[in-house]
Amino acid sequence: MKTKIKIVIIILALLAGLILISHKSPPPVIDESKIRNTYFINYPEEFNYRQTINDCGPFNTAAVVRALKDEKVDSFKFAEKIEWRLSNKYTLPWGLEKQLKENGIVIETPNLQAFSEKEKILFLQEQLSLNKPMIILGGRDSYQHYMTIFGFDSTKNEFYVYDSLQEKNKNDESLTLDKNQELPGNTTLN
Repeated sequence: MKTKIKIVIIILALLAGLILISHKSPPPVIDESKIRNTYFINYPEEFNYRQTINDCGPFNTAAVVRALKDEKVDSFKFAEKIEWRLSNKYTLPWGLEKQLKENGIVIETPNLQAFSEKEKILFLQEQLSLNKPMIILGGRDSYQHYMTIFGFDSTKNEFYVYDSLQEKNKNDESLTLDKNQELPGNTTLN
């Protein structure tokens, strides 16, 4: 009986996946007239909290809430409350979406698969120019990792990022080392 239930659940999950894949939204339209040369969303050094194990998702949702709502929310409490977690504490994107919505943040999950690398960069610059930080999921040290982009400088080809897994700040181990100084976030990506 348990095997049959598992098989039915797997089949339903596969069908749901096929439906989602077949109903992809079209890629967003980029309005290059909205893109500035540089733009920064305020994210001070004092908010560069260092995550606990596998808590990059909730630490980044807390970072966005702090930046957009100017509220000093607790990243550790976000980690305790986030849903859509796997047994190893990895957080699925729906957990981040739900937590952001619960905190009054309007979210978008654009389909960027059809975009070239240049178009993806333009899209990020456009969204940041509209005061919309971007949580991205990418690879780091052979695993998936969330980070938040808080600014850019197109003349330097740089993005200013909060990465909750940067090395510890020696003066306060609950924070990361801030390599960005006066720029938002704690590290710079080219």
